[in-house]
Amino acid sequence: MTTKFDPAPFLDQFALGFCHLNQDVLQYNDRIKEWYLMNGWTVDTLAGHIHRRLAHGDTQFALDGYLWEGRVSAETHTSVWVVFPHEAKILHESEEYAHLYAELQSVFDASYDEIFVTDGAGYTVRVNSACERNYGLTAEDIIGRHVNELVADGIFSRSATLDVIKKRERINLIQETQNGRKLLVTATPVFSSDGEVIRVVSNSRDITELLHLREQLDQLQERVESYEEALHNQEASVGMTLTVRSPAMLKILAKVEKVARVDSTILLLGESGVGKTHLVHYLHNLSARRTAPLLSINCSALPESLIESELFGYESGAFSGALQKGKKGLFEAANGGTLFLDEIGELPLTVQAKLLTALQERKFFRVGGTTPVHVDVRIIAATNQDLKQKVEAKTFRSDLYYRLNVIPITVPPLRERREDIVPLALSFLNEFKEQYGIAKRLTHTGAEELRRASWQGNIRELRNFLERLVVTVDEDELTAAHISGALADERNEEPLAPVATLPLKEQLDWYEGQIVRRAYETCRSTYELAELLGISQSSAVRKVNKYVKEL
Repeated sequence: MTTKFDPAPFLDQFALGFCHLNQDVLQYNDRIKEWYLMNGWTVDTLAGHIHRRLAHGDTQFALDGYLWEGRVSAETHTSVWVVFPHEAKILHESEEYAHLYAELQSVFDASYDEIFVTDGAGYTVRVNSACERNYGLTAEDIIGRHVNELVADGIFSRSATLDVIKKRERINLIQETQNGRKLLVTATPVFSSDGEVIRVVSNSRDITELLHLREQLDQLQERVESYEEALHNQEASVGMTLTVRSPAMLKILAKVEKVARVDSTILLLGESGVGKTHLVHYLHNLSARRTAPLLSINCSALPESLIESELFGYESGAFSGALQKGKKGLFEAANGGTLFLDEIGELPLTVQAKLLTALQERKFFRVGGTTPVHVDVRIIAATNQDLKQKVEAKTFRSDLYYRLNVIPITVPPLRERREDIVPLALSFLNEFKEQYGIAKRLTHTGAEELRRASWQGNIRELRNFLERLVVTVDEDELTAAHISGALADERNEEPLAPVATLPLKEQLDWYEGQIVRRAYETCRSTYELAELLGISQSSAVRKVNKYVKEL
C-alpha cells in the first residue's frame, strides 16, 4: 500500500492526533506516529481499520485506547479524523458541560422576571434571584420544598404548578406573595421523550406597580366621570351648556362655582374671544342673584361723553338731548343682580373715580343729580389688557385696579387648551345644523387640523371659521384639506408648516402626520392605508394611533 507522510505543519502543535485518508493515501501527524506506528502498528493496518469502519458507516470508534471522530466527504472520497486519548475526551466533555452550565446559569439569574422550576411531582428544583426578591427568601429556603407546602406557609397565595401537572398544558394566573407583591404567572410543562411531565417552568412578572397605577387610573376616571356628571347637572340647573374638556378650564369652572356663592368682585383676564362673557353668564346663573338682572356694558364701545350717563343715569335736563324724566343707569337697572363691565381697561379716567366710589360705598350720583342712589350690585369686570402696565402708565387708577382685582380669574387662550377645540367645533356644527339646516360631519383628520391651528381669535374665531365652512363647502364632510386650505386663504399664507427652528425630529413628525392624515381620509381601514403608503399594517396602526385621534 502506498503511504505518504505530509501533514500540515500546524497539526504537530496540538496534543491531538490528526489523520487524512484519501483513498489509499494516509497522512498523519506526530501524535499518530507516536501512539500507533511506534507501538507495532503499520500504516496499512491503520488504514485498514479506518476503511472497515467507514464500510460500516462509523465515523466514531475506539481504537486501542484512543477515540477517533471523523468527517467524511463522499464527493472526494476522503475522510479527516481527530484522535485523542479516551481520558482527554471525557475531561473535554466535562469542561464543555461546565462552561455551558455556567453560561445558562448566568442567563437564568440575569432575567428580571422570576423563573421557578419544579420537577414533575411539584418539588422545587431551581429558582433565580428574582424569586428571592419576590418572596423575601433565599434560594436555599425554597429549593426542595413542595409547592403545596409553600402555599400552606403563605409564601404565595396559589400555585399554577399542580394545575399544569394535572392538565398538561400552560396555565396563567395572578399570584400574591407574603410580602404583598402581585405576580402574573405563566407556568409551562416540559415533557420527556415518553410524554411524561418532568419539569414545570413558571415565569412570573411583578405587576404590583402596574395594578396600583391601574387602580389610580380607575379612581381618576371615576372622579372625572363624577365631575362631568355634576357639571352636566349644574348646566341643566342653570339652563346653560358649557363645552369644556381641558384640565385648565375644568379647574377654572371649579373656581367659578366657588366664587358664585359670594358677592366678591371678580376680574376676568384673558385674550379676546376666549369665552369670558359666557363665563359671566354661567357664574350669574349659579349665584343667588340668578333671578335678578344681569346687565353688561362694553366700556370701549361708547364715547367718553356717554359712558358715564350709561352707567349711572342722569337727571332731567342734565344735558342737551336728555330725556325730560331723566334715565336710570345700568347700576340702578342691575340693582339686586350683576353688572358686567367688559373691556374695563378702556374706561376713561374721568369715569374711573366715580366707579371706584360706587364700588366702595355702594352709592353714586346720577349725572346732574344731588341725591345719592344706593344699590346692591355685584360687579364682574373683564379685560384683555395688562392692567398693571396701564397703572404704571398712569392710564388706569391703581386704587380702582386693586378694588377690581379681588378675585382674578385668567382664562387661557384656546391654543393652550386644545382638548376643548374639537368638542367646541362639534357643538358649533350642531348649532349651525339647527340654524341653517345644513349638516356637516368633521372627519378625524379634519379634527387634527383644527387641533393644531393657532386660533389667535380663540373661540370666536373658531366659531366664525366653522360657520363659513358650513355655508361654503359643498361636501358633507369637513376634511383636513378643507380646514388647512381655508386657514391659508383666510390668512393669505401657505398651508401651515412646522417652525424651521424646531428640532429635526419634530419637523419630520409634522410632515409624516400630514401625509398620514391626508392618506387616511381616502382609506377605509389601516390595511388600505398600509398598502397606499407601502408600509406594514402594524406600522399603519401605530401611525394612525399617533397622528389620527378619535373624536
